[in-house]
Amino acid sequence: MRIVPLKTTVRILSVFLLLLSFSVYPYESINQVIAIVGTRSISQIEYEDGVERYKSLSRFVPAYRKKGSLHSQVLDFLIDRAIVDIAADEESIQVNEKRIEAEIQKRMEAQGITDIEQFKRTVQQQFGLPYNLWLEDLPYQIKKGQLLQVKVSPPLPSEQEVVSWYNKNKSKVGFEFKFRELIISPANSSIDEETRVFQELNDIRTKSIKDPSFFKLVASGPRNESRNKASGGLVNWIPSFELFKSQPTTASVLSQVQQGKVSEVFRDDRKRYCLVFVEGIRPTPLDAVRKGIQGLLFRDKEQSSFEDWVAVTRKNTPIIIFDPIYMKEYNISNPEEKYNAD
Repeated sequence: MRIVPLKTTVRILSVFLLLLSFSVYPYESINQVIAIVGTRSISQIEYEDGVERYKSLSRFVPAYRKKGSLHSQVLDFLIDRAIVDIAADEESIQVNEKRIEAEIQKRMEAQGITDIEQFKRTVQQQFGLPYNLWLEDLPYQIKKGQLLQVKVSPPLPSEQEVVSWYNKNKSKVGFEFKFRELIISPANSSIDEETRVFQELNDIRTKSIKDPSFFKLVASGPRNESRNKASGGLVNWIPSFELFKSQPTTASVLSQVQQGKVSEVFRDDRKRYCLVFVEGIRPTPLDAVRKGIQGLLFRDKEQSSFEDWVAVTRKNTPIIIFDPIYMKEYNISNPEEKYNAD
């Protein structure tokens, strides 16, 4: 005699009792419940609430789920969500109001944000979703994150994958610049002084275009306020993203200047007048962006591994469909037939 595990027995009894409760009022139950996933039911009301939510979140849904009619896609979306809810319950993953508040606080601190209204605007820009919809979906994201730790084991990206991504996306990782800078501040804030300094740098630019060595000569002089004036104002190979952290305006200007050229006169973030002469441009070396690429690839692996886990778990979960549109679309003749769209 085969002994059925207690966990399986409880699940079977739960489904049986759920079905028994529907049989008392069959017409009403078919109108109210459109699917049973394991021990959970999906009602018509839940489906109607899920339609707009699915439309807003569909770009985050895996491609293999975007088949069939919109009606069936929404039901598949709700079935997959139910799979996650069931697994979270089995792992005792609870997402209450305090847990949600803690998650929001953690995300705000990670982004250096202290004002909730600013955080709401950031969320809308980052995810392209209304804040209320993002907040409604947050419990699912928390459960997903926890399940990734206890149920899913995404593989780490290999060195070959890192190198391959880098070679294919050099234009995305940015560039390193080798350049000389000349920085001069006005003696005071008068218009005459501002104009004088601007014109002085403009004259230096004109001469440097004719004779690039002139720029190095001036940038080595005592008036240059650059910390690198001892080396002729030379900044030797710095990634644009690193420069942006301390000198965002200079980084922006460099991105518009070709190698061997002098920039227009500009004012930096400290309101000083500046010129830069670009001596070299090259893609940011792999070692400078390796950790970032590894993180990006790992997040992709997390997503694909989680989608695979949901698909496999769904295949092993009893699913009963009552929805007539879905049944017709997938040729389901018996409502109590175990069914998966995979």
